[in-house]
Amino acid sequence: MFTVFLIFLAVCAPMLIGIWISRYLKYKAHVNRELQVLQQQIQDNSLPELRQEVSALKKRVVTLEAIVTSHGYELNEKISNL
Repeated sequence: MFTVFLIFLAVCAPMLIGIWISRYLKYKAHVNRELQVLQQQIQDNSLPELRQEVSALKKRVVTLEAIVTSHGYELNEKISNL
């Protein structure tokens, strides 16, 4: 009886391992395709948003530079230091 089990195991084990490996490779390929699609969507969607954010930040920097370099700011700073 044990001999029949060993023969059955010797025949079925390679087939089962082959099935598992082929399913794993199909799963891995599917996941990689989905990952590439998601990465492309992220790159496509984030570029305009990043440009808008950079533009807004540039405007804020210009405003802050104008405040810091104004004569009134220097006067307030001198008064604060006294």
